[in-house]
Amino acid sequence: MILACSIFPRYRFIKQKLLHSDGAGMMGAGLIREEIRGIGPCKHGGGVEGVRLDFSVSLNPLGPPPSIAASLRRFASDPAGLIHYPDSDSSNPCNVIAQSRGVLKEEVLVGNGASELLFMIPLISIEKGDVALIPSPSYGEYGRTVIMMGGQVCYHQLSRANNFRMDIESFKREIEVIKPKIVFLCNPNNPTGEYLGREDVLEIVESCKQTGSFLVIDEAYADLSLKRWYSDDLIRYGNVIIVRSLTKSFACAGIRIGYLIADKGVISALKSVKIPWNVNALAQKVVVSLIDGIEYLNRSVRLIEREKAYLFGELKRLSLTPFESDANYILVDLHGRSAASINEKLLEEGIYIRDCASFGLPEFARIGIRRHEDNVELVNALKKILEVF
Repeated sequence: MILACSIFPRYRFIKQKLLHSDGAGMMGAGLIREEIRGIGPCKHGGGVEGVRLDFSVSLNPLGPPPSIAASLRRFASDPAGLIHYPDSDSSNPCNVIAQSRGVLKEEVLVGNGASELLFMIPLISIEKGDVALIPSPSYGEYGRTVIMMGGQVCYHQLSRANNFRMDIESFKREIEVIKPKIVFLCNPNNPTGEYLGREDVLEIVESCKQTGSFLVIDEAYADLSLKRWYSDDLIRYGNVIIVRSLTKSFACAGIRIGYLIADKGVISALKSVKIPWNVNALAQKVVVSLIDGIEYLNRSVRLIEREKAYLFGELKRLSLTPFESDANYILVDLHGRSAASINEKLLEEGIYIRDCASFGLPEFARIGIRRHEDNVELVNALKKILEVF
């Protein structure tokens, strides 16, 4: 095969310039959209080398259920799963989720993790100049696609003086004044752990209905909360999109699985921007094996509540300030200490917590709930560090 650059010297010159350019020339030529410039990656937990006990991620402390191992074995024994393209519509997982949640299969969309689905929503709704409203601190990915699409992000600041609790009336007033195209609501909120009840969420739904706003409810951690409640019927309002993560509920972060439920018209629009084959064949089989794991989730929640109470008490005894949480993690005020500096010391023990600097809280940490022996090891490591810190 003859490459174009071997025939046309000008093409070879351009190729060399692109390969050795720092990107400034390309931006100067206007090849990169203005909205994209300056958007960097958002920091997340996990992925740190040399970590034995990772408290920076908030996964189910029971680990993956046995059904996942069974799915892996079946998949490995059948080469057809590797040879053939996966079902681009994830039809079987959609059917199973719909039956489990009491909705129509046309109201379900499966994604390569909840983050992919959250990324897609502004693609179908945000036009240049539109506004998205996001509580802060909260999950950092919500605003990225909004900005990419030429939209603007307004943040509703949660007050430290109010323990980062949501003031529903204040939030509703902001919705009414700003009239955002999208309102993002993380429930339970990451990293604060507050889980709004049905009545509070219904008030926000009504406000969004009046302003013609989408309400995107991210329930990534809801399955692991003692206060979880059935929210799926909210999609009947037409403007509500509910996003969930099976990754966190079933501790399978290496197999990216998420789904959303919404009005059929919204699902149809999302399918028009979805990349083909976005959920691999193994992930689709795992979804089917997980969806009825309610007893596993109930056992997980009991463990989380017990260990959360233990950690909460121990952190207070260390003269730190943990915040009440309805989720499987605790936000902790380190009282003037840098979370990054504490993490440096913890890493010497192979332990890692979530530095909350990316949430705008550099002197706070988020600690995921793990099994008791792991939590004891974290407490002992923190005791040793705080004696000299």
